Amino acid sequence: MQTSRAAGESVLAREYQRVVTRAFSTLSQAQEDAGLEAVRRIVSDSWQRSLSALPPTGRDSAQVGLDTDELRRLRTEGPLARALPIVRRLLIEPARDTGLVVAIGDAQGRLLWVEGDHQSLRRTESMGFAVGADWSETAMGTSAPGIVVATGAPASVAQAEHFSPVVREWSCTAVPLVDPHTRALMGVLDITGGDEAVSPLSLPLLTAAAAAIEAELAQPGPDPDTTTTVFTGVSFGDRSAPVDGPLPADLPPAGATAPLDHTAPEPAALRPVVRVAGSGAPTVTRDGRERQIGLRHAEILTLLDWHDDGLTGPQLGEMAYEEAPEAATVRVEMHRLRRVLGEAAGGEVELASRPYRLVGTQGRERAPLTDARAAHDALTDGDVVTAVRLCRGLVLPSSTAPEIEVIRTALATSLREAVLQFADHDLLWTYLRRQDAQDDQDAWMLALRLLPADDVRRAAAVARLDAIDAENAAG
Repeated sequence: MQTSRAAGESVLAREYQRVVTRAFSTLSQAQEDAGLEAVRRIVSDSWQRSLSALPPTGRDSAQVGLDTDELRRLRTEGPLARALPIVRRLLIEPARDTGLVVAIGDAQGRLLWVEGDHQSLRRTESMGFAVGADWSETAMGTSAPGIVVATGAPASVAQAEHFSPVVREWSCTAVPLVDPHTRALMGVLDITGGDEAVSPLSLPLLTAAAAAIEAELAQPGPDPDTTTTVFTGVSFGDRSAPVDGPLPADLPPAGATAPLDHTAPEPAALRPVVRVAGSGAPTVTRDGRERQIGLRHAEILTLLDWHDDGLTGPQLGEMAYEEAPEAATVRVEMHRLRRVLGEAAGGEVELASRPYRLVGTQGRERAPLTDARAAHDALTDGDVVTAVRLCRGLVLPSSTAPEIEVIRTALATSLREAVLQFADHDLLWTYLRRQDAQDDQDAWMLALRLLPADDVRRAAAVARLDAIDAENAAG
């Protein structure tokens, strides 16, 4: 009985595809009676929108819609980065050998991740279904991701319903990913493949994954970059993280599994306002507002924050510049820096001279100004939790200043060693969100050993280790 019904549905599907093909042919030739009434409304409406942006012949391949830097920024700092582990667990891993390809795109339809069945990935690349490509209706015409971007509603598109002929051997289903707080469209989640991509189970599966992503994004994020801290009335961003507070007073020996305190409030002395760790631009936050600062000013603030005894003009020149500058160049930068510092510290910290140094005003003890120094101090005190939360990535990764490179390497090395020696599985997982930890095979192996047997994050750890093995084999 089930076989007979399936066969009947297959015949109907084939007949519908022939009707769709005829309808599109007459529509693309601008015939008045295109027979669109036989085509699903969601598809015919998309055809009309696509025709206003593309030739009737469509496109042979999707064009790249993101440059390398913007793609890297969206993948590492964008809100959808937190969606990837969920998608891998619920969709990508089960799709490895099913012929399906899973994609996450941004609100403009540009693909940020494309993973799944290896053979299908190679085939879909020929039509430009790849990372960085633009799959909006204005770029490739009717497709499930394109319709979601245009309407904000879930969509399925089967074979001939696609606008561009090169896509018509494929079927796809996609759902919107929305911001849980504003309900604005953040992106699109899509599966592409054969008939399975538009089966009755596809939409519920994608909807469930989207709901899991929304629930994750509604929670305080695990990225140390997304932390709310306060320093003398200055906010370090309107964000939060699951790990917060100091370790117990006496650290456990290596290999011990004493529980860490992830809930205690942050020590008042570790509340920085200048963010220099991580792939984003350096920023200063005050009164809840965050603004970018120049790389040179960020470098100098980091150096002065790191060296309590201060630095002379020539020392700063050697540490901050690849080639020693004129003395006047350093003086000009320090004059400009006073204004930046005043905006950052709100009068709590000022720049002294001879040598140049940061000092607390009105007899106050100066707290760390940058997240890099605060993380360093936390490590010195044995507070690995706070160090991980504050140091979300490499210190000023785009800087080539000689002393910044020294600080960057020293802090990254110390933090990694402390995490591998003392962290529990939750803290380790937070650390693994750092960009420079993505290829750290030892750290991922440790995560696999520490994670409980029923923890869903084990699948993501296995997937990452497989990817590292594949990259090593290819290299």
